[in-house]
Amino acid sequence: MIDRWVILLEIEKKNALKLAGISILIWLICGFFVYSGAAFTTDHEVISLASYNVENLFDLKKDSTEYPGYIPGGRDGWNREMLNTKLDHLARVIDDLSADILALQEVESGRALASLNGRLRKPYPYTIIADRKPTTVKCALMSRYPVVEVKEIAVPGKTARNILKAEIRIADHSFVVFNNHWKSKTGPESRRLPYARALADAIERLDADADFVIVGDLNSNYNEFETFKNTKELNDTKGTTGINHILNTVRQDRLVSERMLNRQMQNQTYLYNLWLELKDERRWSTQFFSHRSSPDHIIVSPGLYDNKGVSYIDNSFDKFDPGYLFRGERIRRWQRTKKGRGRHLGEGFSDHLPIFAWLAPGPFSYRPDAPYPEKTLPIAALYESKTGRVNYHLNRCAVIYRHRKYTIIKQRNGRAILAYGTDEQLRQGQIYDLTVKYLKRYYGMLEITKFASVESGEKRIDLTEFFIRPSNRSLNDSASVNEVVLRIKGFYRNGWLYYGENRKIRLFARDKGLLPDNGSSVILKNIRIGFHRHPELVLESSRQIIVNRVTEDE
Repeated sequence: MIDRWVILLEIEKKNALKLAGISILIWLICGFFVYSGAAFTTDHEVISLASYNVENLFDLKKDSTEYPGYIPGGRDGWNREMLNTKLDHLARVIDDLSADILALQEVESGRALASLNGRLRKPYPYTIIADRKPTTVKCALMSRYPVVEVKEIAVPGKTARNILKAEIRIADHSFVVFNNHWKSKTGPESRRLPYARALADAIERLDADADFVIVGDLNSNYNEFETFKNTKELNDTKGTTGINHILNTVRQDRLVSERMLNRQMQNQTYLYNLWLELKDERRWSTQFFSHRSSPDHIIVSPGLYDNKGVSYIDNSFDKFDPGYLFRGERIRRWQRTKKGRGRHLGEGFSDHLPIFAWLAPGPFSYRPDAPYPEKTLPIAALYESKTGRVNYHLNRCAVIYRHRKYTIIKQRNGRAILAYGTDEQLRQGQIYDLTVKYLKRYYGMLEITKFASVESGEKRIDLTEFFIRPSNRSLNDSASVNEVVLRIKGFYRNGWLYYGENRKIRLFARDKGLLPDNGSSVILKNIRIGFHRHPELVLESSRQIIVNRVTEDE
């Protein structure tokens, strides 16, 4: 959940410091930050806006427009049990996302939307869906702020989905959301241009300084003009794209930046795609086998960068990617047999990750860092967190393992986690209080890659109390990843260590010379459990292994 009060104070502090010498920062007895001409008051909140393609949320009424696999009571098993499971899984994500305004794609009906809303811990008071056209799935929106006007923007084509336009009232300001679900890439770019043109026409009818966003699944990358141009099946428009050229997110073959957005002339309407707020490695929300793409978008208008109405909170955009949405390095989409075309299995969530951004009433200001509030968490909670930019304080973390750039930290009676590239800051055998600023998932392995502060504490701890023993837990369990094993004995054969009764785990060594011969009896000591598509023991030093004679045939 977003700690909005902490965010509000942080925003006001940063704005006040920027205006030092012009306005005076006063600390009142009541604890509020105010300054002359303050954009934020105690009555205003940070508003979280999110978009989520929920992958085929169908109801149980047969309307003859369903996809074959979602016919209620059909051979593929779409029934009450499956719907309840799907609703429970989506509700978990939406509850954790905690958005004030949530745009959804691939919702079949108002019934399906109402069922989802009813599963939430805190249902939304305002829900709408673009249901005037009997398409199979539709765009919907849920809001905690009043929706004062709704319009469906028609897109030419029998199967084209209407764009949902919602005007929302925020602190007496008008804020417009255009929720989209464009044609998939089973069709060429010419099938997406009608969506872009219909949307561009609707934008032209707004006031020049209107506060609006374009959200949803546009089935186009943020840099589609670069990624599609050499694909004949997609580029049937001589290089013209809907997202970049029709919506004006490029200018002279360059993606529009924040500065370009803010300095454009009054007769121009260039838009800014918030994917550019992130590092290249995080600019994706779906994956098809090993290919990652960015079809989901929040594209913002110049009005969100001016000194009135509603503004975007700089660098607040990100995707929501907690560990439970993944199996290894793969997104845990809703599972069906026959490569997604058979029976429903009642597992998974969606093939898309949610994306989000923050807004607030008042003038825009540039911020180099995301205004995420500091939260004190146990290490175990990091595995349920989004990755990327964070601001988490970890108390009393023991450094229990170090090898070159790899460091394992753990809390007593808690979980362990890998810190990568921080070997200069942390020393084995000491306990620290840490502030984590960046989390990364690498081939399914969660890693801390940046600390903001490191405070040393207790020294000379007994490391063995933090190690695990294979006799009392499975080493292939996902909860064992990043733990350090005190001692394990077994046989090595063809990349696997066989131990205990019918148990095995992969044994990996970057230096292949450390690996024993096939059939060897080995003892491994103080060895960490890594993850590279599957859990594995990571052998990094000759001191970690004792090899006995070959005994496989004995």
